[in-house]
Amino acid sequence: MKYSTIAKVYDLGPFIYKVVLDLEGIRINGDLDKEVFKVSVVRKDGKTGETIRIPKSWGSKETYPSEGERKVIDAYVSDKDGNAATSGSFISLELEVDPRISLGSTIAFNGSFNVPVVCDYTITQVKPITSGSVELKDLLFNEAEERKTLLADEFITEGFVCGEVALTYAAYEPKADGSKRPLLIWLHGAGEGGKDPIIAVSGNKVVNLISDEIQSYFGGCYVLGPQTPTMWMDDGSGKYTTDGSSMYVEALKALIDEFIASHEDIDSNRIYIGGCSNGGFMTMKMILSYPKMFAAAYPVCEALADTHISDDDINRIKDIPIWFTHAENDPIVKIELHPDATYQRLILAGATNTHYSRFKSVIDRTGEYFNEDGSPYEYNGHFSWIPALNNECVL
Repeated sequence: MKYSTIAKVYDLGPFIYKVVLDLEGIRINGDLDKEVFKVSVVRKDGKTGETIRIPKSWGSKETYPSEGERKVIDAYVSDKDGNAATSGSFISLELEVDPRISLGSTIAFNGSFNVPVVCDYTITQVKPITSGSVELKDLLFNEAEERKTLLADEFITEGFVCGEVALTYAAYEPKADGSKRPLLIWLHGAGEGGKDPIIAVSGNKVVNLISDEIQSYFGGCYVLGPQTPTMWMDDGSGKYTTDGSSMYVEALKALIDEFIASHEDIDSNRIYIGGCSNGGFMTMKMILSYPKMFAAAYPVCEALADTHISDDDINRIKDIPIWFTHAENDPIVKIELHPDATYQRLILAGATNTHYSRFKSVIDRTGEYFNEDGSPYEYNGHFSWIPALNNECVL
């Protein structure tokens, strides 16, 4: 029988949190026991169909197949979209999502980038369901019908070519109301490069930028997520830059220009740019190269070493509103050599609208994930995009 999956983007990317079972017109009502069904998944390579293998721990070369059983935390009668109902011909199963358990994720790291994976589910009925005169037993659901990812599905994707440089992008367009709208740009980290731009806005919780809360600050705004086929820190050799250069500066500027030109209701005086890690590096490169273009910048765990920023550069950007975000225990981008140094130089140069959220570490703030000792779960210190995209930054 058929099932559909519904994913949403969490702090560590998109996870399937609900499967919806199609009873093929049979209507039932009443409460359901969450132990009626067993849910198993095999995560497969979308190109080869082979079961993917994942490391046993961070940085480990030892791997195991990504397959197993997922915990059901709730079950109820629903409509086709997974909304609870008093009666209906669909059953929704809500599944446990935990940042330490990758079985629910719809993406996987392939050694270079995060890429989509095919999540094949098998839902087996292990207890009978009695509803009025209807009794259901021994049902098996193993044919996927629809796969949704909340908010991410609202983005459109396109390609863009500038000379010999090809970029892709994902974009969200607010409903037109005759007023001018700002443009909010997010530049992805190294893991979200490639040629699937939805990864650029769902590999991290970038989709939160189109949530009702964030959109309300701007009265509705465009969101643009450009994607590079390699990494923003590519100096043209295909390798990470050693001198602070990037082959993508001019192409990214051309993409932004074209996007603005093709949307007459974008307010060119309200172009905001930010991003994480590699994207934070590129945020700095863009405001240094085009300081008059951007109304504000929000670099997160930015990777442009301060040694690559001259005194003239500091004076050129000191009047741009900038908000840095970083964690002290970032193991990848050293805080002292990047935002610490640049922030202090901006302040000394007279910047009055430069701000800094300097976290000691990146702690789960949902109240859902804990360590064995009861303390909140702690993410890798590089992941300071989590508080940034959750709107949790404070001075």
